[in-house]
Amino acid sequence: MAKWIVAGLIVLNLMLGAGVYLRLGEKTVNAQIGRTITQVATVAGQVGGNSVIYILDVNNGNLVALKNDTTNKRIDVLAQTNVTADIRRIGNR
Repeated sequence: MAKWIVAGLIVLNLMLGAGVYLRLGEKTVNAQIGRTITQVATVAGQVGGNSVIYILDVNNGNLVALKNDTTNKRIDVLAQTNVTADIRRIGNR
């Protein structure tokens, strides 16, 4: 009986060791590709009783409004615009 337990533990350790070995070869994912550092400005607010987060990408002028939908457990995009293009359009009037 003890031989089966020892054999089972050896097989289990070999399987765990193989799993660790296979995980070491996985490639990691980097959020920032290259040397570009994204600079964002964020503001929290409320629209119609819902929490909204406004995110402005300072590098390219994109503004996104995100709503936290707690009932469906997801984040919805409310609006998206390019502030830089809007300022240029207003300046040309």
